[in-house]
This record gives sequence, C-alpha cells and structure tokens, in this order.
Amino acid sequence: MKLKFIVAFLLGIVLCTQYSCSNEVEVIGVWKDIPVVYGVINSQDSAHYIRIERAYLPPNQSALEVAKIPDSLYFDPNDVEVELYYISNTRGDTLIWPRPLVRVNLVDEGIVRDTGIFQHNPSYAYKTTGITGNDYLLKINNRKTGNVFYTRTEAVRNTSASIITLPSYSLFPLKPVSWRGVNLQGEEVYDFLTVEMTSNGFASIYDYKFRFHYKEYEIDNQGAQVAGTIVSKTAEWTAASDFIPVTANQTKQIISGEAFYQFLGNTLSDVTGTNTRRCAGYLEVYIDGGSSSLRDYIVARKSNEGFVGGLYPAEPYSNVQNGYGFLGTSDRLERPDRLSDPRLMRMSALTYEHIRVNDFTKDLGFESDSPCY
Repeated sequence: MKLKFIVAFLLGIVLCTQYSCSNEVEVIGVWKDIPVVYGVINSQDSAHYIRIERAYLPPNQSALEVAKIPDSLYFDPNDVEVELYYISNTRGDTLIWPRPLVRVNLVDEGIVRDTGIFQHNPSYAYKTTGITGNDYLLKINNRKTGNVFYTRTEAVRNTSASIITLPSYSLFPLKPVSWRGVNLQGEEVYDFLTVEMTSNGFASIYDYKFRFHYKEYEIDNQGAQVAGTIVSKTAEWTAASDFIPVTANQTKQIISGEAFYQFLGNTLSDVTGTNTRRCAGYLEVYIDGGSSSLRDYIVARKSNEGFVGGLYPAEPYSNVQNGYGFLGTSDRLERPDRLSDPRLMRMSALTYEHIRVNDFTKDLGFESDSPCY
C-alpha cells in the first residue's frame, strides 16, 4: 500500500486502553468476539489485503498473553464468511466482487508484520486482486454466532486532477527544478518549489512525495570508477504529510529546498572511508490521496496520540459496524510523461553542485557536479 497513511493497528488500543481498567468482566461479556478490520485499497496495487482479526478480553488470562496466540487473534475460517462487494458507478447496484477474498498468511506473501506484542507469524489477511475505483462494502458473517458485520468505504478516483509545479517545469526550453539558487544580491540561497493540483484535487487527505533517482558505484584505490559496479537507486521523500485542505481547491504546498537536502542527509548512508560513490539524477513528484474514512481515522489517531484532555477518547474512530478498525481507499496522482514536460524532471546545475558540498549531504559521496541520467 502506497500511502504513508500507514496505520498503527487499533487492536492494541482496544485491548489495552478500553478494557484493562475494568474489574468487572461481565461488563464486556466473556469471550465475546469483536471484529477488528484494517484495509486500504489502492487500485494501482496488483494485490489487495484486508486484515480481519478479533478482539476480546479473556476471563482468566492476560491480554498480552492472548496477543501471542493465533487462534485467539483470528477467526476460525470455518466459522466466518468474508465477502467483498462493489457499488456500480453507473447504476449504483451492490454487486459481489467476482474474485473471492482468500485467506493467506502475509509471511508467505513476503509481508512481515512488525514484531511486538502481537503474534506476527502466522499473520493472516484476506487477499484479492483486480480492484478498480469503486465504493466497496465488506461483509463479515460469523456463522457460529449469527452476527453479521459491515464496513463501507467510498472510492478515491483520480480522474481529472493534474499536478502543477511553480516555478513551472519544462524540458524545451529547459526550466529545471531548483532547490538552490542565487538571490538579487548575488548570494546563494535555498529555493522553494510550490506543488498543487488543478480542480478540487481527488481525495480527502494527501501526502506530497518526491522520488530522487541516483546511482551508486565503486571506485578503486586510485579513485577510478570500477567497471560494472553502477547500480541505479531511488529514495522516496514525503515532503508534506497528512495534508487536509481547508477547502477542496486549496491544495498548494510550498516545499523548501533546505528540507530536500536534509532529507538526503537523513536518508542516504554516510560513505566516508569507503569506496562507494554516488551520482545524482532525476527527480519525480507525485501525490498520494486517501478517502474520507482514511482521513477520519488519521485525525482520530493523532488525537489519541496527543492524549486529548489527558486521556484517550472513549471510542477510537471506526467505520466497522459493531466492530473496530476501518476500511479505506487510496490512489496516486502522477505527472504525465510528455516530451516537453516529462515525468522525470531534471534539476538545476547549482542544485547538483550543492549536493556535493552541502553540510547535510557532503558525506554522501556525490562526486560530480554533473547529473547522471
């Protein structure tokens, strides 16, 4: 999933903040199953995963112990039926998604859950493929209890918006991205780049991101490049995170050149004393956007993390009926790749030169003032 909106799971909050202070087990019921859902569906992904777990307070056992027991964290697949529906964009009908959700172990999918208090292998989720831009409805039917749970999320559709950069970028004539420039007094200064979207954007919450392309290679003891050692690499920079426009058409973000160099210094390794060297290349800009359900979840999570009023709110945000967690959607807006305005943007000569000598980046091994494309 491509958004940073990458989320701290609600199960810990449910178990550890809502229930741990109660001495009356009967208040919540003994071994009462509660669905906990997490999923962000991005139509650009080749596979989509929805995590469905359960939360409850065992009557005679620590919740921290239960968190390590897979049979306690997950519904028995024979007891529950999980179905995904989509809402037709033309007629509004609710239709079953033609590719059934399949329960998989995320470890087998190459996705390893962070270690912590919860069991991370196995780590089950429901997988499907081929999802496009629709509203979705998730249904969890617990055959054992007879309870049915629903969650619905609206689609994020990247249809008509486009990205504008100011100063505007073009290849013919060359107007490169400049993070370092010269002011009217002839002094070198950091430049700024404004990024915004046309129309009303395409989502409810945004991350503004850049991808920096560069190459790494090895040198011999005489400083000459070793043949066959060049490797192309990228580094992703989230320049503006969790941005919620005050009004839909106010999507402008002003990005500091100084922050760009700080990002490189904090992200790439110091190669001092090694034979590794680097060469800077292109820059990309794109915007990840999330649905209103994702926005509401992130806002609620931040309120919880801030200990509003000194305590967690009584109920965390959820769009799962009679459950916890949320289902959301996301999409990515990229610049189109045109001859005069390509997706991969060049930077100014002074920008490349400054990567070599800037205090934030001088130990990163960028040898040349010239870019490598």
